[in-house]
Amino acid sequence: MIITTSLRENEELIARSQALALDLGADYQPRCKLSLAKCLERFGPFYLLYKDRLSFINVDASELTFHPDTAALRIKAPHDALVSLLGKSPKTILDTTMGLASDSLVMAAAGNKVTALESQDVIFQVVSRGLASYQTDNQQLEKAMRSIKAIKSDSLSFLQSQADNSFDIIYADPMFSETIKESENLHAIKPLANGSRLTEEWLNEAKRVAREKIIIKAHFRDTVFEELGFERQVRPNQKLHYGVLELIDRES
Repeated sequence: MIITTSLRENEELIARSQALALDLGADYQPRCKLSLAKCLERFGPFYLLYKDRLSFINVDASELTFHPDTAALRIKAPHDALVSLLGKSPKTILDTTMGLASDSLVMAAAGNKVTALESQDVIFQVVSRGLASYQTDNQQLEKAMRSIKAIKSDSLSFLQSQADNSFDIIYADPMFSETIKESENLHAIKPLANGSRLTEEWLNEAKRVAREKIIIKAHFRDTVFEELGFERQVRPNQKLHYGVLELIDRES
């Protein structure tokens, strides 16, 4: 893997890029005023370091970068369907599919303690570093970003390593089985993401590790809710539905 800098490179940015290359196990290559198209031609997909963020350029020239726009809008809204499903804060929540971290941010901003897992290294590097360094005047959002504990791991392995009842809530938002045309921000992450579907083995571990409930999100046409026994939360005129599996009364 290659890392290079934005065109506005200087000695400091070059030094940071070289240090980051060591950290990522990548090779630093000077930009030499090459266009992104020329960089792709020469390097293949590559990391791109700006003054304020790390991005990744896919083979189709789409750019994966961290930006909390979607989460910021949801946090400002008077109602959010996911936050309502969580119940009263604070909860300990395991987000098993961090991705761009929008759901993690919304849950954290609502006062919950969120641990977020990401199995894919490029996504983890870009998003976890964004969570740690992105600056905004929105103090609630910035506090939420810094509070999330991001871990590079596949969800099943992590769940198997946890003690019983380690988290109040486990959340999963796997890649959708159908394309959401409106979700332009998903275009750059899709070729990098883990496309695995949730399995019975995953569910059994999640049931063991969660104290209160498991929540999943999927396309309204997806059959995962019925396949795994979740109560589908129908959202009229919305393409994404949530599913809930309550566990709190399982011993009664």
